[in-house]
Amino acid sequence: MDTQQLKLLAGRIRDLPQLSNQSIGHGQSLDLAAALAGLRNWPEVMAFPERVAAAELDRASIGRLAFRLKKRFDLDVTTQNLLDQISPPGAPVRGVPHVWPAGPASGVYLTTSKAAIDALLERYEDATDGALVYAERAGNHRDGSIDLGEYGLWSTGLNRVPSGTLLVVGPLELDQQSWEETGERLEMACLHALNSGHRIAVLIDTPTPEAICEDVHLLVRSRPEHDDEEAALVGIVTEDGDLVVSTPFASEWPKLETYKSVAMPAALPGSVVEPLREVLAERKSGLLLFGSTVIAENSAMHLVAASLALTEHLGPAARIMPRHRSTPSKDWDVPKAIHQLPYLPSIESAYAQGYRRMVYHPSYTKSELLMQYSDEVLLISGTFGSGVMEVFMGTLRRGGMQSEEEMLSRIIAIVATVPLPLPDGETTVSDLYVTSGEPIGHLKGFSDVERFLVERRIVTWQDGLTRVLDAGLIEPALLEEAFPRSRDISEYLARRAKQPVPT
Repeated sequence: MDTQQLKLLAGRIRDLPQLSNQSIGHGQSLDLAAALAGLRNWPEVMAFPERVAAAELDRASIGRLAFRLKKRFDLDVTTQNLLDQISPPGAPVRGVPHVWPAGPASGVYLTTSKAAIDALLERYEDATDGALVYAERAGNHRDGSIDLGEYGLWSTGLNRVPSGTLLVVGPLELDQQSWEETGERLEMACLHALNSGHRIAVLIDTPTPEAICEDVHLLVRSRPEHDDEEAALVGIVTEDGDLVVSTPFASEWPKLETYKSVAMPAALPGSVVEPLREVLAERKSGLLLFGSTVIAENSAMHLVAASLALTEHLGPAARIMPRHRSTPSKDWDVPKAIHQLPYLPSIESAYAQGYRRMVYHPSYTKSELLMQYSDEVLLISGTFGSGVMEVFMGTLRRGGMQSEEEMLSRIIAIVATVPLPLPDGETTVSDLYVTSGEPIGHLKGFSDVERFLVERRIVTWQDGLTRVLDAGLIEPALLEEAFPRSRDISEYLARRAKQPVPT
């Protein structure tokens, strides 16, 4: 580079759209251009021609200009944006990283192995003679690592880190609860790689490590206001600590495999099986909700498993991982019919792979996501509940809904069961709502929805309980325990106590 080129670049700087509301004089633009040569002002440019001759228009020099624009004019502009705006047409822009120039390409690399991250840190330290690493928990344990701290990838100081620096991110979890947050962090990692030329290693914790690239690619390209950030996704971290480019980064999803399900409808009360079978013959998408008063780690999962036998005509099913828990073995404390389903990180991932039956957990799935996919997918869940309204409200637990009636329009059926102990075994009373396609546009608010659901039940727990009590099979005193957390059982027993005793 020479002084004449710097003068031309100074003119391009003065014409930056971001500076359109600033009064930038000729001398100020020359002082800004001096940053490209690593000098403080234009007099230094004239005094040190050898420094100017050694300067190149690359990410390092553009980074210095970006910093000066921020400091003097409070102007936030990315390195890549500046490169695009001030580079002469057709001029080559050097992209060689400042740190480890002979190393692998900049970009985002993935792994599911902590050992791979440790090996990468060793390799990077040797190759760069101890260059600093900026890391989250996955890599902040080494002496040469700077902890990214509370703000992580949003730390403003990262904009001043030399290009090619290694950033270690994670561990990031792929599950339904974390899906959106992980997407935000991966998007920011891609932006750092694109705008600053960093190498970013990401440790991923996922139930499907074989599909890590496909899931991450899906996550990044489905972000709001997506703008090709997935171009920064380039490869994987090997167990030996190598950053290896994968071409293509993400492959096609594998073809769905069919298998013989062991699901049987026997766990469903006989009074609900045929109504469910009939409605599921007509409705192929929507919400199928089950509830039970048995307080368990995976509530009503025996009912969910039984429902799979009634929906096999809708194709392969998948189970969605709700969250990462400290005792993952509890995820597998489920009936065999559920255990054999593919265990995928999100509804979004399952949908992209072609699944249209999904078992999800309402406590970790936003209502707005259910609305988004229930037009095309049969979404099946189990939760605690003694009645249809209690189960329905469990589905709204994660919020995000404008109105309850909006969710009601997607309901195919709601089943709630209450097991009752008998002297010689156990019986079950049930609550069942099945959609009839009746218009619900007139419903406004929670009270209307509650009245609608309760009045249109085709099986009620009250009728079942009355038969059991009239037959003398259970003592009323035991019912409060059989209906835990229910606000309706006390009212039912109070009304029954006021009724005349049959003679």
